[in-house]
Amino acid sequence: MFDELANLLPFVAPFVMVLFRIVGLFAFVPFFSNVAIPTNIKVLLAIAISFCVYNVVPKPEIIPQQWGSLIGITWAIVGEMSVGLLIGTLVSLVFMGVTLGTHQLSTQMGLSMATIFDPTFNEQSTVIEQFGYWLALLVFFTLGGHREVINAIVYSYQTVPMGQAMDAHIMLATVIGGMDAAFHAALRIATPALVAFILATLAGGILSRSMPQMNLMTLGINMNLLIGFAMIVVGLAGWALVAQQSFQGVFGVFHKLFGY
Repeated sequence: MFDELANLLPFVAPFVMVLFRIVGLFAFVPFFSNVAIPTNIKVLLAIAISFCVYNVVPKPEIIPQQWGSLIGITWAIVGEMSVGLLIGTLVSLVFMGVTLGTHQLSTQMGLSMATIFDPTFNEQSTVIEQFGYWLALLVFFTLGGHREVINAIVYSYQTVPMGQAMDAHIMLATVIGGMDAAFHAALRIATPALVAFILATLAGGILSRSMPQMNLMTLGINMNLLIGFAMIVVGLAGWALVAQQSFQGVFGVFHKLFGY
């Protein structure tokens, strides 16, 4: 029995390494990390994708000696998960940038208190934020982002062999660049609406000086709602374009990191 297990070890150990890299990816990619998806579905999907990836990635001909110790196997697992976490984090930052921009819009519209539970990020968010998230998710799948993410996992084995970790400085610089791009996307989404709100506030101030008897409090709330919905309708195509360019930038980072 033990001899049979020893014969299976060269096949099982690499598969487990691939599985942990996929698990690291699933931990951060918004669609796969959604708490609304049952855990058993996530586990089965991770195992199925791992089987597919296992068949096409280079594997060590013999099991490395360091995998025989607790410290060595732990370090190998951490290295595998770090690659998946990096890929998932970069994709997740795009969604965070879009939701941050829409959050600013909903706050200016006075809808920040009208929140519902968001199972994607496991927190309360406004309806407009969730609308921005689903728009970004639609763009993600339209661009074939799910295929790009799997390709990134497959080609990552060219630069980060099985059981090894990426350079920490490269990972840190990549994440910082992704955060910068996310804030840039949020500004591109929120700035037109914020400018419109500022102009509306200035117009309200001018009206209050010329017509003091007007109830500007009620008028201002209704005006902000009207301006906000108008900016959503006008800027919807722009939001999709921002999400598209952000995702394409992330895919370009994958190509640069993993050489494909």
